[in-house]
Amino acid sequence: LASLGQLSASVAHEINNPLSGVLNLSMLMQRILKDDGVPKGREAEFRRYLDQVVAETARTGRIVSDLLAFSRRGSPVRSEADLNAIVGRTLSLVSHKLKLMNVEVECALDAALPHVEADSSQLQQVVMNLVLNAGEATRKKGTGQVRVSTRATALKKEVVLEVRDDGEGMPPELKERIFEPFFTTKDEGKGVGLGLAVVYGIVQAHGGDIEVESAPGEGTLFRVTLPVRGEAAAAKA
Repeated sequence: LASLGQLSASVAHEINNPLSGVLNLSMLMQRILKDDGVPKGREAEFRRYLDQVVAETARTGRIVSDLLAFSRRGSPVRSEADLNAIVGRTLSLVSHKLKLMNVEVECALDAALPHVEADSSQLQQVVMNLVLNAGEATRKKGTGQVRVSTRATALKKEVVLEVRDDGEGMPPELKERIFEPFFTTKDEGKGVGLGLAVVYGIVQAHGGDIEVESAPGEGTLFRVTLPVRGEAAAAKA
């Protein structure tokens, strides 16, 4: 119960921070705004506050989304899925955010990659979390590179997704804990540490495996291995 209370306090703190920011910024905007609109000469100030409101609201939304994804993890609903198409679709969704982060993305997708029996929406969440996590890992450098690749194993019984960044990397003591729920290496207010826990749960539910290779100064590589035929499909064969 004590640990549950600590986790609840941590989540409440993470959500309260951006909400407090939104409240304060909104009050500042109220003071600026007059009956006839924004006073001349204060438009830039008003717009700056408005941009911050948008950013803080979006951050709150990401925290809530991570919490919902973690709490609603269930058995995947499998159908034939094209991992390459999922990667392409996901990168299209996050391309603008990565551009704002000064992150360049390189793709190396195996054109002969076999389809998998998997839950497409859950795999998209895996790709999105890993790519955004990789982008975040390069923030302190100011610019970064992320490489996303797919390939099949020798007998084509498994597919492999790799996401590599050229960020700062992690020491062994951090690497061992990154899949723990509510553990995060990000600065305070940047997340509740559920993204990689969600990724781990989805991969495990698909009968797959996830590995991480990282060292200080050498970046990080996440490797996801998924069976071409899911456990449910294999049982029917």
